[in-house]
Amino acid sequence: MNRSIIFFSAFIISSFSFSCSNGNEKMSASISKMESEMKTSQTVDSVAVNELVSEYQNFSSKYPDDSLSPEYLYKAAGLASGFNRGAQAIDLYESIIQAYPHYKRIPECYFMKAFTYENSLGNIGKANDLYNTFLDKYPDHELADDARAAINFLGKSPEEMVREFEKMSSDSVNKVNR
Repeated sequence: MNRSIIFFSAFIISSFSFSCSNGNEKMSASISKMESEMKTSQTVDSVAVNELVSEYQNFSSKYPDDSLSPEYLYKAAGLASGFNRGAQAIDLYESIIQAYPHYKRIPECYFMKAFTYENSLGNIGKANDLYNTFLDKYPDHELADDARAAINFLGKSPEEMVREFEKMSSDSVNKVNR
């Protein structure tokens, strides 16, 4: 009898493991299909975007330990940001930072939080703080120069930025001609 219980328990555990694995594979396949449909579509369908963002979040909630979870959340944040849902994008970037501190795109999450505060929400003070946090944590990252430039131009009108670029260009020419 004990042998039967052990065999039955092993069967249940292996079935459950297979079922879980099968579930995330099905969900991932469904997400891939949605991504492909969106890429080949001639128009941007906001309903499809909402559904895809929800699927990314659902996958990550259901399978938080799956290596695809932070990647899906990152994609969801990018879509949210691209569709003027800055607050949602920031929440998603923050959830990645908190739940997946060793994820390969953590520096980009910090940068994109700052970028979203600046460009989607217009919160220049918070953007400045976050760009500086990014630079403190990742001073040699490939986006560090972009963060420095963003800090330099925070709150400036397009006309002011053009004047500064023209001045920088003029200064460069003057140095070369000396």
